[in-house]
Amino acid sequence: MAEMKIIKYSDPKYDNPVAIVGFPGVGLVGSILTSFVIRELDMEVIAGITSVDFPPYTLIQNGNPYPPIRVYGCRRENTTKECGDLVIVTSEITLRPEQYYELNDTLMQIFGELGIVTVIAIEGIPQFEEENSMFACGSSKASRDRIEELDLKRLDDGLVRGLTGLMLCEGFCSGTDVIAMLCPANPSLPDPRSAARVLEPLSKLVPELKLDAEPLYKEAEETENKIRQQREYECGVAPSDVQQLYG
Repeated sequence: MAEMKIIKYSDPKYDNPVAIVGFPGVGLVGSILTSFVIRELDMEVIAGITSVDFPPYTLIQNGNPYPPIRVYGCRRENTTKECGDLVIVTSEITLRPEQYYELNDTLMQIFGELGIVTVIAIEGIPQFEEENSMFACGSSKASRDRIEELDLKRLDDGLVRGLTGLMLCEGFCSGTDVIAMLCPANPSLPDPRSAARVLEPLSKLVPELKLDAEPLYKEAEETENKIRQQREYECGVAPSDVQQLYG
């Protein structure tokens, strides 16, 4: 397996930065939410991660080509002792399970260079029936104490898989505060509605991150309408404009 390569686009100096990590998973919750925050805050790409083992994809953003995994950053005017500037790691690709070990090591290297001591991982979990309760767990006593402020159910016993699980374990060993937010989502489709629900507790971990979630709810309604139209079409009730399903 080839080593992952870090590409640096700038060398910013951040004050007490906090990292948010969101990768594809159940309902694409992590990717949807992190992409939304990046757009709303107009964050700049400061680094990328690539490997010959990754799927051969390039993201074109503002005319520039970037690798599948990207690191964004921004300075914030309103900061606290627990949360200063903001760094976000996001991607649209799903790696093979064994690749997450090296990705975890690569991210921890980047976090160390940026001086990040708190990491917030956003993870979707399968939603069963009407269960909508979000859960959270932490790698340290300090991170678990902060979870108590979020009005979320604390996960004290259970299994967390993928990159989020590895970061929790690494944080426990290295002393990095890792908080995992686990949000129930539709396991079959992208779920922007579930991603929107994460914004409120996230704003408590990242003070002054007060973003309007309406665009995400609108996106959820559009997705649901397209699904409903598709089902009606398959059942023989043709919608007025089938082309909308693909637009």
